[in-house]
Amino acid sequence: MTKKLRLQMGAFVVLGALTYLGIQGAHNFSNYFLTVSQYRRDMGRFSGMAVRVQGTMLAPSVQYNSATNTLRFRLVSKGQSLPIIYHGAMPNEQFKDASAIVKGHMGANGTFDAQKLEIQCPDHYAAAPNAST
Repeated sequence: MTKKLRLQMGAFVVLGALTYLGIQGAHNFSNYFLTVSQYRRDMGRFSGMAVRVQGTMLAPSVQYNSATNTLRFRLVSKGQSLPIIYHGAMPNEQFKDASAIVKGHMGANGTFDAQKLEIQCPDHYAAAPNAST
């Protein structure tokens, strides 16, 4: 195998890897979330699909069962509410009335079954200077 051919093959492999990483990055970038109100409005369109839904965890609705590692709560946004069930460890941050994103799908009983729960801790996020609220 000549040196030129090896160089061309190496360049082809690097180009292929860069193309793959670019496609993966574009896919991950498009992985957005819906607000509770958007999800409620278009629920039929997302039937059976795993989606990410964002809202505020309603503090009085939070119930954790340590025997089953089950967290139940309501996610609210713009007057709409969505009952959530999450199986997993209790978040260790101050999460009541915090903004959260859940990833999952609507269960047959009308409760959103979350496989992933992301709490947006307000201590880690600050408004931009001179930002209007």
